[in-house]
Amino acid sequence: MRADLDRLYACNRESARVWNECLHLAKEHFLQHGGWITKSKLQKQTKRKFRLHSQSIQAVCHQYLFARQAAHHAIQQGHAARYPYKKKKYFPTKWAKDGFKVYENGKMELSMGIHHGKREKPIIVYASHLPKGTIKEIECC
Repeated sequence: MRADLDRLYACNRESARVWNECLHLAKEHFLQHGGWITKSKLQKQTKRKFRLHSQSIQAVCHQYLFARQAAHHAIQQGHAARYPYKKKKYFPTKWAKDGFKVYENGKMELSMGIHHGKREKPIIVYASHLPKGTIKEIECC
């Protein structure tokens, strides 16, 4: 159980590395091309570079793009806002619908994806209360 908790913390550190890479790639793209990096280019350049499930990496990219869009919208409306620029040490990891399994007893298996041709062992987490209905994503803080 302690080992899985340590792995969750490691996932949050790895998600922060993805965020920092998004910042770096966006800045490099802007300096070279004078425009914003697109969603597809950002996802392509971060694909298979991190030890997370592929959808978890995409989720961080989407959160970066959403933060950038929100800042742009706020600036257009005259509010004082800044585009994302801060590097992070921890960032909550999300698992989308294909990245986890939930069982009746509260057991959740969080997939870590395939790295170096081998599927990594999933992280096992137990929840005391699960919401009714379909769970579409899990975020571990």
